[in-house]
Amino acid sequence: MKILPTAGNRTPLILLGITVLLVVLALVLVLTRAGGATVDPRSPEGVVQSYVASLLAGDHEQAAALLTAQATSDCPTGANPGQADVRVALLSTKLTGSGAQVLVSITETRVRGPFGLGESGYEDSFALVKRQDSWAIDAAPWPLLACTDQGVN
Repeated sequence: MKILPTAGNRTPLILLGITVLLVVLALVLVLTRAGGATVDPRSPEGVVQSYVASLLAGDHEQAAALLTAQATSDCPTGANPGQADVRVALLSTKLTGSGAQVLVSITETRVRGPFGLGESGYEDSFALVKRQDSWAIDAAPWPLLACTDQGVN
């Protein structure tokens, strides 16, 4: 004689199966999610992308190498990028003779008090100048300025 499970006995198994399926689906989505699109590294957008990626990875020397001497000297005392979770998205690029303006959207997320996260977003731009066959950042938005103890260029 076979005893078939009743609906009440199957409920935990069904819930476990659904939970496992959801976990696997979440892992697949996270592992296959594409990163930001890359652009030509010699373009103004590519220089900004390389700069921001280096800065957010903590490689201030690499980021500073993409700045002009003027941008390095404009570094305010106490600038310390990386204290917040910063996301940067390219909005537009405007070429102006020997320069370029790259407009970006900047979103900063910080832990604020006992109630969680605070997020602020705004638009700002990078000013770039042409250097022979490449571009250099002449001005960067405040939270994205790579400050080092030594000048570059």
